[in-house]
Amino acid sequence: MGTFYTIGIIKEFKATSNQHLTANEWDKVLNVRVDLELYDLNFTDSGVVARLESNIFSENITDFYGVFKEILGTNRNPNFDHYEKDFGTDIENYQIANTILNFQEINGRTVTLDIQFVLLFLEGKVMVEEFYTEPALINWLFRNSKIDNKLAGCVVSEVV
Repeated sequence: MGTFYTIGIIKEFKATSNQHLTANEWDKVLNVRVDLELYDLNFTDSGVVARLESNIFSENITDFYGVFKEILGTNRNPNFDHYEKDFGTDIENYQIANTILNFQEINGRTVTLDIQFVLLFLEGKVMVEEFYTEPALINWLFRNSKIDNKLAGCVVSEVV
C-alpha cells in the first residue's frame, strides 16, 4: 500500500470546540467549512455530529465528476472515469477515509472536525504523510467557488 493524494466528499463529521458553543454559534462557525444545509445535524453537549443527507450524493455526483473534468481537462486523469464508472452514484460503494481539520476562530476558540469522507479518486504516490494547509485550502476553494453543484460545499482533500 502506498500513500496517495485524494479529494473527497465529507460523508459525516463530528465537530468539537475548546469552548462551549450555542447552536447558532455552531452554524456560523461550521458553515464557513461545510454547507450545513446538506447534512442531518445532531447537537450534543460536546459538539455537533453530522451526516450527509441520503440523496445529496447520488443526485449530484455525476455532475460533480463533470466539474473535475472541466477543471482539469478531459484527458488529464483517467482515474476519474474509473471511479465514476465502477462506483456509480451510491455513496456506500465508495472507499472511505478519515481526516481531521482544525481551525481557529476569534478569541482563542479552536474547532476540530473529525471527518469521514468518500474518496472520489486516488492520484499518484506522494512522499508526504500529511498536509497542514492542503485540506483547508481545497475545502475553502471549493466552498467559496461559483460551482453550481451542492457537493462543492462538502469537499476535503487529504493524503491517504
